[in-house]
Amino acid sequence: MKSNPLAPMLDPVSIAVFGASASGKSVGSQVYANLLSGGFTGPVVPINPKHDKIADKACHATLGEVGAHIDLAVIATPAHTIPDIIRDCAKSGTRHAIVLSAGFGEAGDVGKRLEAELLETARRNGIRLLGPNCVGLVRPTIGMNATFLKSATPKGRIALISQSGALCSAISDWAGPNHLGFSALVSLGNSADVGFGDVLQYLASDPDTDAILLYVEGIRQARSFVSALRGAARIKPVIVLKSGRHVQSSRAATTHTGALIGSDAVFDAALGRAGAVRVDTFGQLFAAAEILSAHRRAGGNRLGVITNGGGAGVLAADRAGDFNIDLSQPSETTLKTLDKVLSPNWSRGNPIDIIGDATADQFGAAIAAGVKDDAFDGLLVMLTPQSMTDATAAAQAVVETVGKRPKKPVLACWMGETSVNEGRALLSSNGIPDFTTPERAVEAFSYLAQHHANRLLAQETPGPLSDLEPADLEGARMIIQGVLADGRSMLSDIEAKALMRCFHIPVTTTLPADSAASALIAAETVGFPVAMKINSPQISHKSDVHGVRTNIMGASDVKRVFHEIMEAAALARPDASLLGVTVERMAAVSDARELLVGASRDPVFGASIVFGAGGTMVEVLRDSSVTLPPLNEVLANRLIDRTRVSKLLTAVRDREAVDRAAVINVLCRVSELVTELPEVHELDINPLFAGPEDVMAVDVRIVVHRPPAGDGPFDHLVIAPYPKHLSRAYHLDDGTALTIRPIRPEDAESEQAFVRELSPGAKQLRFMATLKELSPAMLSRFTQIDYDREMALVAVTKKDGKTRQHGVARYYINDDNTSCEFAIVVSDDLQHQGIGTKLMKALMEAARDHGLTSIEGSVLARNQPMLDLMKELGFSIQTFASDSDVVQVERSL
Repeated sequence: MKSNPLAPMLDPVSIAVFGASASGKSVGSQVYANLLSGGFTGPVVPINPKHDKIADKACHATLGEVGAHIDLAVIATPAHTIPDIIRDCAKSGTRHAIVLSAGFGEAGDVGKRLEAELLETARRNGIRLLGPNCVGLVRPTIGMNATFLKSATPKGRIALISQSGALCSAISDWAGPNHLGFSALVSLGNSADVGFGDVLQYLASDPDTDAILLYVEGIRQARSFVSALRGAARIKPVIVLKSGRHVQSSRAATTHTGALIGSDAVFDAALGRAGAVRVDTFGQLFAAAEILSAHRRAGGNRLGVITNGGGAGVLAADRAGDFNIDLSQPSETTLKTLDKVLSPNWSRGNPIDIIGDATADQFGAAIAAGVKDDAFDGLLVMLTPQSMTDATAAAQAVVETVGKRPKKPVLACWMGETSVNEGRALLSSNGIPDFTTPERAVEAFSYLAQHHANRLLAQETPGPLSDLEPADLEGARMIIQGVLADGRSMLSDIEAKALMRCFHIPVTTTLPADSAASALIAAETVGFPVAMKINSPQISHKSDVHGVRTNIMGASDVKRVFHEIMEAAALARPDASLLGVTVERMAAVSDARELLVGASRDPVFGASIVFGAGGTMVEVLRDSSVTLPPLNEVLANRLIDRTRVSKLLTAVRDREAVDRAAVINVLCRVSELVTELPEVHELDINPLFAGPEDVMAVDVRIVVHRPPAGDGPFDHLVIAPYPKHLSRAYHLDDGTALTIRPIRPEDAESEQAFVRELSPGAKQLRFMATLKELSPAMLSRFTQIDYDREMALVAVTKKDGKTRQHGVARYYINDDNTSCEFAIVVSDDLQHQGIGTKLMKALMEAARDHGLTSIEGSVLARNQPMLDLMKELGFSIQTFASDSDVVQVERSL
């Protein structure tokens, strides 16, 4: 596997410091001193034309004078000098730089022009930049402190990526006294080049990093960020703190959706799709760092609370309720065990109140019982200093009972200050996370519980995809092009509902009427009772101008209402062009609930989808949830479940349950619409009537804009959609129709059956191990793939409407982002029919389509049929003396 392109930056062998000096007053002098004192074993070369020597080391005017290869340039010189320094690096073969200097994009128009010049110079010369305007980079694992921080960062297994240098400084200063350590501190600064996505991808596979913390102020490369975050969160906990949660867009929304979806809600949706955990405050980020530093993972959200103070237990229980943490009851075994060692007045419940005069031995007994009790996924041990309490002895009991490797996380909360300091230090120095308040301790446990829940959610797979009627994409695009050709951005009611029909979303039949007489004809055509609405391209929310009337029952009422609507609209909006009214039959959905389904365009994360309670009061009620497309059945279900209105969709008293499958279908169809039509910026179905037997989109508003000329067809999405253009149709020798196409989440059932039916020999050749079937984690990993980072093509046939899988070939993009590693397996019953050849050719075509330049793989030396296929396809074959059982194959694309 090729190395990550950021390896020379995050794990360099040699470093040059531009602006180094011995003054002790400049940024360059501090960075140079930190590198020399931090334990970095490679060469650290000072570059400064003002000095011949710094201390006892030769100082060079340029990098070219060094005469040896330098992996990383750390630059702390005035902003205007840096483009020339980057050119000097390029001439000397240095391809990575950290720019600490300020005076760029954050410094007004002049700074922005200078940053643009810097970035263009770096890109033209193939140099990756961290910064500018950053604190730098710390890698305690190799003794590298390329920052001007005053305090050294202790070594550990947590990484921090931050856009705030001040936060890096604060956490570095806080880590040592709190017995925490880090595998990396990365200050991104302006993120002109290297961003969150680049560093996340590196740290996801870094063996020295167990968990990752992010401090985010803004995202520049949203697609890279979400893709890398998805990959990292599958492997290790990722905790995110974002500032600016209440900054709202200032633009006026033309649909309800635009008002409901704020930038922070979309950021939350991105984290949810990726599986990361979000915290709200700086203190919570510290708490997350402390709990993660113990290298413990929770197996659920059930917390046992042990306390010698009832009030502290109540505080913990209240906070547990806020975070949906389950304070499950102790097992019968635990109750009997503690009855023997605790005061008769102990609580016999959870919180386990062991009473204020509890001894250290009683603390230890309660902890030992809690660790053994399968009713708890974690323990919180709390102490309040009372007259009979020996806080230090109790802490020692915790340390001795918990040991070095407890099977579940154990947290401590020694409340108070003076009398508990020694005990708190004892806990912390022995790797037991210690918190000063019950609330902060419960919050910390909730991060572990959320990470566990996210991993379980990631393993949830949708059922097989039903044969849905395909959307009329050509018709939909023609409708939108017609609107744009007219110079309009808002679709009329009739156009919007026609677009809905293109995607098979049920809508009411709507007819236009420009006079009272034509309104009557329209009403008689669609059938009474009818609804009438003002028809004007300038009026989005028709009820705001009294432009909506419902349940109109007869001909005379139609004529009267026509004139009332026209007069009211003219009075409220004299500037608007009034084209008449639209007439539609009242939606005949029995026992309907009013829902909202919509979509909007976030300036950072692109298309987003909202679901919630509908009606005219949606902005007031604000009962909605947001997600990112594309959706499937599982994701749509989760979107619904995050709202309060979801409870109204179930059977309530005398009301039947809503046809939830029909609501999910509308959400998936809207997802398909915004995925396929980048012109759609806002979409608002409000209300969507949902009843026990059907659903109906009653009112639809759609806003469209031409996408930027340089955009690709799916650049408006941060999650790569299903690449259906890679599907190919073939026929086997016996005439059986065979399709080779990208895998999708709905293939989980057929993927499981395919692996289950492979012979032991085929499983050994594919997985280099024996297994009966795929675990839930493996199944979701194999079917819910990130098409931006990997590809899996399946060979399938259909019989009696059921899909059967006969082969799969997949590649994973290597860290260098130019090559990929492949794997392939074909079912035993269809060997020697060319399926393997077809799959490999299709896989190589997909890799070329992605812009990759080479493909490689590992093949067991005894797998002669696979080696023959590789030779036939032009792969080079290389054996290694260190492992003669495995052969490496590779070819250029």
